[in-house]
Amino acid sequence: MHPEDKRLSDLLRESLPVIEPDRAFNRRVWSRIEALESPGSGGWDSLFSWLQLMARPRLAAAAVAIALFGGVMIGGLQAQGSQEQRYLRSLNPYAFHR
Repeated sequence: MHPEDKRLSDLLRESLPVIEPDRAFNRRVWSRIEALESPGSGGWDSLFSWLQLMARPRLAAAAVAIALFGGVMIGGLQAQGSQEQRYLRSLNPYAFHR
């Protein structure tokens, strides 16, 4: 270590501010922790938490992508099934009336 580095380290150490938290700091921290850990009443709290999650752009974009993909897949499966039924019904219309 160079002497200049040691002197710079000493200067940096001396220049760090000493910040003392105010008297209510611990009380506020613990009240926030208790509020987060306390079970919600359900209903509106859970809805609000979902809305807070959807406020994040990445999560909202992922939710939209999953919803679109799921909708397309379900729609495709239903359309495929109805097309197959129409085809089979055209071959033998009495097969589905049993």
